Amino acid sequence: MKTLSIGIGFISAALLCGQASATETYYDAGTKAAPLQQAGGTARAAGMGSAVVAVSQESASLLWNPAGLSRIVCTEIGLHHNTGLGDTVQEIAIFGMPLGKTKKECNGKECFGGSLGGLAASFGYVDYGSFDGRNSIGLETRDYSARDFSGSLGWGMKLLPYFSGGIVLKNNQSHLANKVYSTYASDIGVLWTVLPSLDLGVTYSNINIGSKVGGSQLAAGWRVGAGWTVDRHLLLAASGEFQNKAMDRLQAGGEYLIGNTANKKNVIAIRAGYQVNYPDPKLTGLTGLTLGLGYTLSRTVALDYAMVPAGDLGTSHRLSLTAKFDCPKKRRAPVAVVIIKPAPKPVPAAAAAPKAAVVPAPKPVVVKEFLLEDSFFDFDSSELRPEGMEALMENVQILKDNPDTMVDVAGYASRRGTEEYNQKLSERRAAAVADFFLKAGIEPVRITSIGYGETRPAMYEATSEKDTEAARANKRVVSTVTEVPPGAVLDTDSTKTPEEKKK
Repeated sequence: MKTLSIGIGFISAALLCGQASATETYYDAGTKAAPLQQAGGTARAAGMGSAVVAVSQESASLLWNPAGLSRIVCTEIGLHHNTGLGDTVQEIAIFGMPLGKTKKECNGKECFGGSLGGLAASFGYVDYGSFDGRNSIGLETRDYSARDFSGSLGWGMKLLPYFSGGIVLKNNQSHLANKVYSTYASDIGVLWTVLPSLDLGVTYSNINIGSKVGGSQLAAGWRVGAGWTVDRHLLLAASGEFQNKAMDRLQAGGEYLIGNTANKKNVIAIRAGYQVNYPDPKLTGLTGLTLGLGYTLSRTVALDYAMVPAGDLGTSHRLSLTAKFDCPKKRRAPVAVVIIKPAPKPVPAAAAAPKAAVVPAPKPVVVKEFLLEDSFFDFDSSELRPEGMEALMENVQILKDNPDTMVDVAGYASRRGTEEYNQKLSERRAAAVADFFLKAGIEPVRITSIGYGETRPAMYEATSEKDTEAARANKRVVSTVTEVPPGAVLDTDSTKTPEEKKK
């Protein structure tokens, strides 16, 4: 056989199939390779340098860390295509769905998967093209082809409030000339939410289930990584792969989103990454920069592209199309509107009874109360998002149309986090809304703001979990516009309902 042709074929396998590809460090041999899984076969992962061990990829988590399957919220179908390394063509289809009861509504990062976790399955195909055949003395024989067929089934579930686990069973068949190699293996993984914005992931890949490849055990090893959601637009990630008898890798990458990220519509994703392979005696082309782009047409359709240069081997081009179905609806902030009632008129002296009547001072009349949920702010931040500003413009117009009104802003928080942090966050968010009114032209004397932290919850929180209905209800900012009749005593307690304020 022609050694160079065989080597290029299995180098392509290494690029296409991640750490499951080779069983020894002697890359020029290649005879013991058996790709089990098309890890990195998705364009989003490849564009970020494949540094996605701790990054939730919904159904595509099957390829890197099955614990991420616990966060599937929609039924999902993904088609992933890869070409560019010689005649090599790779196709992967992934199907995923939540198991058990799912939330009918969700709010940003707090939207989690089904009560029984998530299930995903994949089918992959790699065609390495044709190779020149040679016999033992170097004479040409007939050409031969090499291809792989793979399938996997995985499940992930939330096990503890901030801890998820998952497992994958996978099979691969490698067809080389007239020989067929079948392998069976498993991956297990965990995902730990250390902070609301920080996830850590660990996977042990290619646990051998009775398979032998060319007389040697499969390449197995650890994947570890971290994913940091800086805000709703920026994600940073890093990971490493440490294997026995195979190539190790260090990876770093990032993703920046431009557009309506709250509604996940018309969002452009810009991705970049860098990966270093070692020991690296010959394959310098496997170390380098990766680039990617993505476009989310709607909450249910996304298109992604990635370019992975591989030195003399060429450039790998990856294209992914993902469609989602039966997704939870985005929660809408409830708005309470109260009809303006005229303030009670003072009783004229002439019409008063012989005995002087005591007339209570008129109270302010609530014009409108508007509730801003956590999703109207950047994650763990007091910065208003565009949709939050748009919602507040209605209150601004009411204030401008009614000069005898004022606005009272109150911020609240859930139990998650320390009391001091929650108090400060509620104050900052209330101040941010008040500042918005001020910049919109409302006089400072007509604006008040206060933060209550976690001291005045709208609902009782039995736990400090971040994705409970009570936690979502408690993270809010309430702005109340009131009309102040002459002589009224203003009640600035925004925790009262409009009905209480009218009494």
